[in-house]
Amino acid sequence: MESMSDAEIHRLAMEDWTATLAGLWVATGKPLERERLAFYGKSLSSVPLGLLELAIDHAVRGYAYAGVTSLHNIWEAVRAELHNPPDVTAAIEQWCEMKYQSIIFGGENV
Repeated sequence: MESMSDAEIHRLAMEDWTATLAGLWVATGKPLERERLAFYGKSLSSVPLGLLELAIDHAVRGYAYAGVTSLHNIWEAVRAELHNPPDVTAAIEQWCEMKYQSIIFGGENV
């Protein structure tokens, strides 16, 4: 297997991240709105892929309207997944560190 460059790894990771975010449109059966997706992406750019997946799943399960859920609802879901921390930025950093430690030292399924 050929090794990938850092740039290629980053590109593939961003494709996964964007596809996860685009799942908001898939979940509602709405056509993808590129400008809105880009806006959501910019707003949520600090949320790592694994946490984004959990938050979107959480937000979609709790969303009762026919349209794409709001950024507010997604951020609320991020906070809920992090157990409502007073500082969401620090909590995201701790979440990333916990996942990193889990990968390095084994343990919980990442």
